[in-house]
Amino acid sequence: MDNHAFSSPLEVRTRQQRPRVHFIPADPLAWSADGRLAHKSRYLSHARLEKGMVLSLDGVGGYNWLNRMLRWGLRDGGVQAAIVIYHWSVGPLGLWVSDLMLRRRNRAAAAILAEYIAEYRRRMPGRPVTLIGHSAGGGIAAWVLEALPDGCQVDRAFLLSPALSPRYNLARALRAVRDRLYVAYSWTDISLMAIGTTLFGTIDGRHTPCAGLIGFRLPEGLSPEDREAYRKVRQIGWRPRMIRDGNWGDHTGFTTHRYACRVLAPAVLGLSDPGEPLGPHAT
Repeated sequence: MDNHAFSSPLEVRTRQQRPRVHFIPADPLAWSADGRLAHKSRYLSHARLEKGMVLSLDGVGGYNWLNRMLRWGLRDGGVQAAIVIYHWSVGPLGLWVSDLMLRRRNRAAAAILAEYIAEYRRRMPGRPVTLIGHSAGGGIAAWVLEALPDGCQVDRAFLLSPALSPRYNLARALRAVRDRLYVAYSWTDISLMAIGTTLFGTIDGRHTPCAGLIGFRLPEGLSPEDREAYRKVRQIGWRPRMIRDGNWGDHTGFTTHRYACRVLAPAVLGLSDPGEPLGPHAT
């Protein structure tokens, strides 16, 4: 891809601000994913690429500072895979308005990332892949899963305070998840996940308190196959005891360094399985 301007080794944009990433090297044995020599890229060295890929999407505005905190926490929690921050947002001017309402563009951004996941799977098979989306980025992450080609799966996905409507049907996304889809929500995140999405809409176009406030609910009319897919879901509702892990229940709580290090990293590594099943059918 031409005309890339790098704001950091992991964060790539085109001059037209279209969503693009270039993190999969043509020769992964020699180069890091951002085109630099492997030893010069902290989070995308060949050693990290060999151990898997974690892809992280932030919320509206494209600031990505929460993603950076989360990335540091995952690193300090023992995640040795490559960690990629994916720019999908229009940018600061897209705060609330464009990022939530430009659904065709958002779907296109999700499809691009799905292509790169499939390519990484092809070039480096057998490595674990984890997808993490926070706030509106949680909606984009669900659409990334929906856009993955048949037979291509991520190992785990995390939707942290997702700005999707509570009865959004996750069945199609769940087909692209091998192990678990974790959903983290907080009933104290009222200003953004209740008032904000009621006034401005969720990323899927509903004016309602979103799943980031109350979690997901089972959609009506699910087929037996889709109900079975929902067994992969684990919901993590905020509790005051999470304060000791650095999560105060606000909109940033699930992305703090301490929470990512103590709670998310073990789940990414498959060492823990936090949360509760969604619905009485799950085990």
